[in-house]
Amino acid sequence: MSELRMFSLILQIVALLLIVIGFIALKKSTSMNEGISKHGKIINVGYSLAIISVLYMAYSAYLFIIGTGSISPSVVVHGSLGTIALVLGAIFVTNRWSWKTKKYMRIELVLWLAVFLGGTYLYLVINGVI
Repeated sequence: MSELRMFSLILQIVALLLIVIGFIALKKSTSMNEGISKHGKIINVGYSLAIISVLYMAYSAYLFIIGTGSISPSVVVHGSLGTIALVLGAIFVTNRWSWKTKKYMRIELVLWLAVFLGGTYLYLVINGVI
């Protein structure tokens, strides 16, 4: 199971890197249309990798809760914020948010980073690193 956790963490890291690369592609583009297109494609791949990772981690958390009969408050907070980040990400990725602006995308990025850092912390605790 720890190999799958490591694979999931790697997917999350790659997803985060793709999100950062997507923002860089947008900023470095000479044409706004080209930049937005590149940005969207890169972000979509990153989001898809994150979803794959989250499916495993949610299953892993479910098994842990069933096995121990309890749930840590930090897991509840992480899962709740992660769910919000994924739903907002899905809205952005599918272009279903009529008021999709830089402001809200930046809020999503900060939320995504907070969830990523919280998940990394939980990973390190679960695997006995800290």
